[in-house]
Amino acid sequence: MADQVDEIKSKVDIVALLTEYIELKKAGRNYKALCPFHSEKTPSFMVSPELQIFKCFGCGESGDAIAFLEKYEGMDFYEALKFLATRVGVTLTPYKGRGESDKEKLYQINSLASRFYTYVLLNHPKGKKALQYIKEKRGLTLSTIKTFQLGYSPDVPFAMKQYLVDKHKISIKDLERVGLLYTKNGQRFDRFRGRIIFPLYDHRGNIVGFAGRVLPSQQITDLAKYINTPETEIYHKSKVLFGLNITRGDIKKSKKAVLVEGELDAISSWQVGIKNVVAIKGSSLTSEQASLLKRYADTLTLSLDADIAGDAAARRGIEIAEREGFELKVAKLKGFKDPDEAAQNDPEKLREILENAMNVWDFIIASIFERFGAEDGTQKAKVSREIVPYLAQIEDKIVQAHYIETVARKLKVPVDAVTEQINKLSSTTTTKPAVAVETQKSPVEGRRELLEERYLSVAFRRNPRILLNKETDKLISSPLAIKVLKEFKSHIKRQKEIFDPSLFAAELPSELVDGFVDMVLKDLKGLETETPERLERELELIKREIKVLDIKDKLEDTAKRIRELEKSKDKRQLESLQQEFGELTRSLNELETGKFKGIIL
Repeated sequence: MADQVDEIKSKVDIVALLTEYIELKKAGRNYKALCPFHSEKTPSFMVSPELQIFKCFGCGESGDAIAFLEKYEGMDFYEALKFLATRVGVTLTPYKGRGESDKEKLYQINSLASRFYTYVLLNHPKGKKALQYIKEKRGLTLSTIKTFQLGYSPDVPFAMKQYLVDKHKISIKDLERVGLLYTKNGQRFDRFRGRIIFPLYDHRGNIVGFAGRVLPSQQITDLAKYINTPETEIYHKSKVLFGLNITRGDIKKSKKAVLVEGELDAISSWQVGIKNVVAIKGSSLTSEQASLLKRYADTLTLSLDADIAGDAAARRGIEIAEREGFELKVAKLKGFKDPDEAAQNDPEKLREILENAMNVWDFIIASIFERFGAEDGTQKAKVSREIVPYLAQIEDKIVQAHYIETVARKLKVPVDAVTEQINKLSSTTTTKPAVAVETQKSPVEGRRELLEERYLSVAFRRNPRILLNKETDKLISSPLAIKVLKEFKSHIKRQKEIFDPSLFAAELPSELVDGFVDMVLKDLKGLETETPERLERELELIKREIKVLDIKDKLEDTAKRIRELEKSKDKRQLESLQQEFGELTRSLNELETGKFKGIIL
């Protein structure tokens, strides 16, 4: 198994992998990006194609492709390994005591259940009415039904027993774990019996649960109209966006996403050509959903059934989306109950509505004034109570000032009056303090150590064999640099061919790996363009500055000895030291004449 792990890691291109998740930009021999694991405005996340590793110099997260998937996607080690094995064409051989992961087993159960439901809908007499309803009443084509893998669970207790338990040997316990079964009065039932089935996928294509809708003609009084899989080990409602597994390519391409409330809203919109659509349950977008969607889109258009301006859950969703950095818009479905109805009756109008969606704050302000008016004091008070919480949550102060002025003008009151109401609300509202990003802190390093490490960093980029020069030994004196240099010389003697940083890193003692990784990955300030000539010049500048520091140290030591000899009145030795001091001063002046522009530490 260890051999397979190494084989898989050797075949993975970490740059190509991470590019699918974050925007990487070339930075010399490395790549950099805004860290996906903490909030930052200046890129500190570095990726090395040579070492096949990443490291954030802001929050300290680091590792290889497997570690990235574990952290970013929430995969366990085996999930990440299998994902990468499939990617690079390696057949993963289970090792002793280890087969498929527990999560994979649950995904497989859901996949089999989905096949059963789809078969019943498309091929079994029990699914005939459901199929007729979906095609005739909901207007979905057979192609769309197959794309979203819709199904039907017949109104029969434990209808799937023969297929899942008898044929595929799945235990009752595991069926209950994924939420497919429930027990009532000692009898087991298919949770979704008598319902049209919508498989719920995560963005990686795993079926994590199901949503079920009762047929309008179904006479079952004890069943709710809509139900979902309950929270399980693999299904978490707050993390799932219906349709994302199908539409994420179109969303990523356009950088725009349309958010609707229900599965049929999403499916009907998709069928009429709105391919960048996803659905949530209810009107509230969660932070997990927003974060997931932000991987693919910059603009988010809300096309929800609820009254966005008056719905508290929708308000929370807007706040979450704003915090995530979306450009927010709202599509007002005039004349239609929901996107599904609009798509079925006038798809061209739906597309027009979405294309002309309003900025979210303009929409909310217009909606509130439309609902309450602003003719008298009572109406203005209602507007104030409704609108001030929205204005208070606008984080961009310039944008906030613009809308404060807009509201003040509509209310015909001074701008200061609106501002005062916002300040009053802010002072009385208890807010949770922002979570500070914990950054790695290293001991305060002397300039000499920083220069030596920078020298090694530049040398490893320009030509590592520079470090074999005898001059390098005179420049290097800090513990880390000395140890890395010693290991490098030993490595080069054993490896006659071209220097491979990944092989070198693999041979390093564990206590030196982080230090070497920092040298290779660190974004060298002032060296945005790493041409051979620029790197060569930087090496010369660093050597000169190290020599300057050496001379300054010697000058300080000589000055101290001179002060001591002045007290002892040893004129002969004193004159010798004063002469030495003068020679050191001249040498320092000669070196400093060049002015060390280009070294930024």
